[in-house]
Amino acid sequence: MLGSFLRSLAPSCLAALTLGAGLVCARPASAGSPFLVTPEPAVVEASPAYRYANMTDEEAFAELDRRSLPYIRVESAPGVRAPIRLTGRLHGVYIHSALPEEQRATSIFEILDARLALALDDFAAVLERHEIDEVIHYTMYRPNVPREARAPAAPAKRKVAKKQAPRRAAPKKGAAGKEASKKEAPRANPKLPPANTAKARDLGKGALGAKHAHEGAAKGTKRKEPAKAPEKLGKPREIVTEAAKPKPSPRWAPPGTRHPAGLAIDVGRLRKKDGTWISVLDHFHGKIGEKTCGEGARRPEQALAQELRALVCESQDAGIFTYVLSPNYNADHADHFHMEIKPGVRWFLVH
Repeated sequence: MLGSFLRSLAPSCLAALTLGAGLVCARPASAGSPFLVTPEPAVVEASPAYRYANMTDEEAFAELDRRSLPYIRVESAPGVRAPIRLTGRLHGVYIHSALPEEQRATSIFEILDARLALALDDFAAVLERHEIDEVIHYTMYRPNVPREARAPAAPAKRKVAKKQAPRRAAPKKGAAGKEASKKEAPRANPKLPPANTAKARDLGKGALGAKHAHEGAAKGTKRKEPAKAPEKLGKPREIVTEAAKPKPSPRWAPPGTRHPAGLAIDVGRLRKKDGTWISVLDHFHGKIGEKTCGEGARRPEQALAQELRALVCESQDAGIFTYVLSPNYNADHADHFHMEIKPGVRWFLVH
């Protein structure tokens, strides 16, 4: 376990910790990810997130069996290397989608990769310490979309550029223009969903109004504003929204990553043993662009907002996920925590 190491990392060298070759440093984050940290490779490789994400299928199944986790294998799920379904609780925590119970056993949206199940088992241990016994996710696995679907408007833009090209009397200038159009803008590292770079704004309860986007939400549907209810409920009620019936992601994801690989979960609601429901949408009280964990992160006044942050930050202290995107990242994540393990990378991010 990495303990509190990841949370305490800062963009400068940590002289207090040495690992054979030298000091552990958090290298500068990319321009698009100001809170990204890159410890020395040996530190990253010791983390659960890195170990799970880079396991072979056989290693992942063997570890599930060693822990006696409740699961069944799925014959096939396009894009998922080791597809499974959870058939019971992890550390007493029931993790499921918002679909009606009778639909969950056959829904593709209850499928996940065996590697993510290991991370969720660790995360459930964190939830257990907070007296949480149920989690509603908005999606784990969902099919990918064709790569071309990412930017359908691009051809139209190129046609407009051709119509406005210089006259044939200046061929050199036109050629230079073509060369310039071929140049791509620098790519941010890591490749994450686009963040909202606008000025930080409040994402408190109901701040998004009618706009309540979600990566897996069905197009053409509107999310109904949840009815106000007391925090404590005697019996948990089903929360069925458009997120309960996700469709293929509107954004293409590289093979072997994110939801199309079953390596990510979008956590939306959590239930405590006393019946209290905690909603990321209603109770996080964040601001886009704001820091979520670590030194300098704002501590909200609301108790439930503090607890939501504690769940994220404690999981990152332990190195359970490669990265977590919260409502502080952008408006698309206003109602959930995107929690993912990512193979082949040596960095961590909470935003």
